[in-house]
Amino acid sequence: MRPVIVLMFPVTFLALTVAFAVEIPSNTSERADSERVNSVGVTLPPDAAPPALQQLHTFELNNRYMDRATSSYQKSFGFALTNEPLTRVDRNFKLIPAAATHWEVTEDGHTWVFHLRKDMVFGDGKPVTAYDYADTFRRWADPDIGFDFEWYYRSIRNWGAVVAREMPLDSLGVKALDRHAIAFTTTRPAPFAPHLLNYSWVTPTHQFEKYGAAWSTKPETHIGYGPYRLKEWTINHRIVLEPNPTYPGPSTPYLEKIIARLYNAAAQPPFLASYESGEVDYVLLNNPAEINRVRSDPVLRSQLNTYTNFTTYYLFMDTRVPPFDDLRVRQAISHAIDQPAIMKSALKDIAVSAVSMMPSGFPAASPETLGHIQQYDLEKARRLLAEAGYPNGRGFPPMAMWLRGEAYLRKVAAEAIQAMLKQNLNIEIEVLNVERKVYTEALNAKEIPFSMLAYGWDYLDPSNLLNLWLSRGRHPWRNEQFEELVERANHLVGDPERRTRLYQEAEEILVRDVGGVFLWHDLVNEMWRPYVRGDALEPNESGYRAWRGNQMLNLMTTIYITEDVTRETTARKRGGPWSWLTGR
Repeated sequence: MRPVIVLMFPVTFLALTVAFAVEIPSNTSERADSERVNSVGVTLPPDAAPPALQQLHTFELNNRYMDRATSSYQKSFGFALTNEPLTRVDRNFKLIPAAATHWEVTEDGHTWVFHLRKDMVFGDGKPVTAYDYADTFRRWADPDIGFDFEWYYRSIRNWGAVVAREMPLDSLGVKALDRHAIAFTTTRPAPFAPHLLNYSWVTPTHQFEKYGAAWSTKPETHIGYGPYRLKEWTINHRIVLEPNPTYPGPSTPYLEKIIARLYNAAAQPPFLASYESGEVDYVLLNNPAEINRVRSDPVLRSQLNTYTNFTTYYLFMDTRVPPFDDLRVRQAISHAIDQPAIMKSALKDIAVSAVSMMPSGFPAASPETLGHIQQYDLEKARRLLAEAGYPNGRGFPPMAMWLRGEAYLRKVAAEAIQAMLKQNLNIEIEVLNVERKVYTEALNAKEIPFSMLAYGWDYLDPSNLLNLWLSRGRHPWRNEQFEELVERANHLVGDPERRTRLYQEAEEILVRDVGGVFLWHDLVNEMWRPYVRGDALEPNESGYRAWRGNQMLNLMTTIYITEDVTRETTARKRGGPWSWLTGR
């Protein structure tokens, strides 16, 4: 028999006593079978709290669409949970089936065929077919739509020509072979295509034609077919997701509700204070002072999880013209910057030193073999600069270091680099923080002589980070051997080990030839409650735990709330005496 606890609350100014009965679940063995199964029939893990407590509270940006048909950069929280891409990846970055049960590539390596689940339906009951995926890709390539993420799919045959209105839409290399098979043909063999297609969410044509982009903004018209469905969307307030009862895929969720409190980027809420008060179960911390306070707290520090993000900050130089056409100058700069010192000061707790483009843990990365090449070496830096004809900086032309509208701490880090180059090499560098639009135009025109810049991954393949350094990319640097190795690896289908070795050889050339001076990778600092558990949050092969949130890596369907929630939420009373029971 379960105990019933009666709680008595005095009411001020009234001679009244309120009695409220709360049934507290007893130990696991005494639970009824109904308490072990959630609303969509999923059996909860043995240590899970009852379904009524399977609720997760987070903060999320207040964006505009739960769809990508209009703008990838304005997609809102929930778009990846209410939809199903062809493929996903697990916490170790291995491909796993999603909407596609399996896939294969043709012998020539040009065409990938994905076989879809046959039981997928939209929220209105209409079957999801390969034709829906093909329609979506044509919509993204349609120049009349002007999709802001179309560049990502340029590997697909004729994509660029279609976007430029040089070829008709029906010439696009995307074709539904039948209701449950879709083929993607690439310009050249593309072994990275299955990873690229982690970004393959469907926009239902019949809804888009009827409501336009607004179809995805209201529960009554949003007909997603992913693990969750949109239950509520109150603009500037919150989004509520709940399990989708018609979802048949491999990622059926445990959680009964995901409640996202919305905020604007220009007015961020007090993340840590909200977490400490029990209003949310997860926060992302960016403030070094708060991170330091958490690390010093004997209770909170066990809830902090830190890992290296796949974002790289680096310096690039126009190697076509003096003084950067001289390798010795580029090497001198690489050896004159003390990255660890910057990590201990301006970027303490929010970055880790970089030795190459690909961060530790990224597929094919091998930083342990490259760390010695650009390491801080003041004597070597001064000698190389003198050999290049600039002893103690004499004769070195004044130079501006362009930044792309960087925020305060990154600008401080750039100023630290400026000071190091002055102190160590006696060269004058001006820090120029440029408005993003102006910077991007100059970058694309390759008109920037010297800059600090960042790049973050889009898909989990070495081609994503190393293609950036091909001469057709955004940097004024070219190395023929690098080009040859990367291009071979980019199109080598069927030999992943050989492909990895080619990328590693290419990255070593990039580092030795100082195509860039690699500075740091961002650190992600996340906190989540001890009662939040799931496969997604277990250590991966690199040894770190990560939330990963609402991106293509999303594994939130594995997350659940343990029995420990009753103790902690009783103490905190999130948002009000009984809001943890009502979900408000």
